Amino acid sequence: ADPDGGFPSPEDPRGQAAYPGFRGYARAQTLTGEFGVFTLKPGRVPDGEGGWQAPHVDVSVFARGLLDRVVTRIYFADEADANAADPVLQALPEDRRQTLLATPTGDGYRFDVHLQGEQETVFFAV
Repeated sequence: ADPDGGFPSPEDPRGQAAYPGFRGYARAQTLTGEFGVFTLKPGRVPDGEGGWQAPHVDVSVFARGLLDRVVTRIYFADEADANAADPVLQALPEDRRQTLLATPTGDGYRFDVHLQGEQETVFFAV
C-alpha cells in the first residue's frame, strides 16, 4: 500500500490509488545474502472485517533449494499502537511476533529473514 493505504490497482474496492511514482511492488536480488528495497512506508489498510491492519509490506521469498516460495510480512516496530490492533499479528503467539518487525535505522528499517532456526521468520500458508 502507499502511505495513504491505497493500492495502484483498479481492483482496490476503494478506488485505484495514484500516489506519484509509487508502483506497489519491488524486486531485489540477494547475491550477497542481503537485500534492499527503496519504497514509501505504507499506510494502514482495511482488514475486511471493519477494522484496520497495521502498516506492513507483503513479501515472497524465492531461493535456490526451496521447492516453493515462502510468504511473510514486514511490520514496523515503531507502529506499536497499530501493531497491537492488527488481527494478523494478534493471531500469532506473542513470542513469534518480533520475527515480523523491522527496526528503524538511520536511513530506513532493517528486517532479517531467517528460513530456519530459533529466530525463524513467521511464514504464512497462502
